Amino acid sequence: MPGVGKTTLMEQVRSQLVREKCFGDVALAVVSATVDVKSIQKRLGKDLGLTDLDKEEDKLERARLLKRRLNNGKKVLLILDDVWSKLPLADIGIDFGDAESCKILMTSRKERVCVDNNCRPFKIELLNDVEARCLFKQHAGDCIEKQEIRPLAEKVLKECGELPLVIRAIGEALKGGELFEWEDALERFENFSPQKIDNVDEQVYKSLELSFNLLKSTETKVCLLLCSTFEEDAEIPIEELTRLAKAMGYLPDVDSLGKARNRVLTLVKVLKSSGLLLEGRDEDTVKMHDVIRDVAVSIAPKELNYGILVKSGITEWPMVDETWQRYGAIRLRCNRTLELPRIFECPKLQTFSLINDDYSNPIEVPITYFDRLEKLKALEMRGAIKLRWLNKM
Repeated sequence: MPGVGKTTLMEQVRSQLVREKCFGDVALAVVSATVDVKSIQKRLGKDLGLTDLDKEEDKLERARLLKRRLNNGKKVLLILDDVWSKLPLADIGIDFGDAESCKILMTSRKERVCVDNNCRPFKIELLNDVEARCLFKQHAGDCIEKQEIRPLAEKVLKECGELPLVIRAIGEALKGGELFEWEDALERFENFSPQKIDNVDEQVYKSLELSFNLLKSTETKVCLLLCSTFEEDAEIPIEELTRLAKAMGYLPDVDSLGKARNRVLTLVKVLKSSGLLLEGRDEDTVKMHDVIRDVAVSIAPKELNYGILVKSGITEWPMVDETWQRYGAIRLRCNRTLELPRIFECPKLQTFSLINDDYSNPIEVPITYFDRLEKLKALEMRGAIKLRWLNKM
């Protein structure tokens, strides 16, 4: 299930195997529902010390470099997290040859995916009652042992569905809480209106929405929602998050990027301690669990008064229909040239990001293309994109 701790377990496995030197190399890449071969290659290459791979634009050459590195005689473990389908291992460059000492370890929500990828599946179970109660106390504190709070805490814990992700988030939200706070939390659980989101259990959704609602400041809530405008499983750069928050007008009382960065770092720290954000690969990045991201995207329309659209690995422009009228944040990442719609109508759009990873075919964007978007505050175009002037003769 989502939130059971698969990714956390993989990080622990990686750290322990590196520490104990069980393998010559241990590399980890997050795959996600949309398989981005280039991204997987770069993430594995970074852990394997392939500095040339990051600069290489040709997919076949990257695969060749990776394959050569994996067959240099070292014992290697590749960890592929969040796999949703059969992987094109050859296209990525994953080929150990006859090296039986080299292994692949992957996580998936579906046992069938493990079988399709010729892996032996091991199921990660939910926490048992003792483990769940121990984890809940660790995050909520000793207040749950108070006589008047204990029965309420037991009911709230039951609502968490024995999932570590949810237990941590709710525990931190109610940490040291008084009786009325526990009563209010339980009432919100009981009066929750069911939400339908693909891949997110109703129990998980209402727990995470409550955790979001219990955040004490609007700035903290907005920071979490801005994180959801980045791609699933993305390493979110603090610098980019800061510029986005500033451009969108969500930090009106700070007058420099340096001060804005300090404010965002403060908000990120609160969200990490709340169990709603994860540590990134380094201190300059942060990550978001994909389930929390799904919930945040669902919450955004009523909190920000606009919807969020994020798509990566696209090969054509998404269908423009009446739903585009409600989007205020759009982020598109493509790996081939897109044909832009003749007219881009999106009256609520405040932030737009277009990233093209296909450097052999740059996307041409007219310099006046976004003139109709009166509310646009933040515009990012990155990668193989050419701005061109229109000839009005």
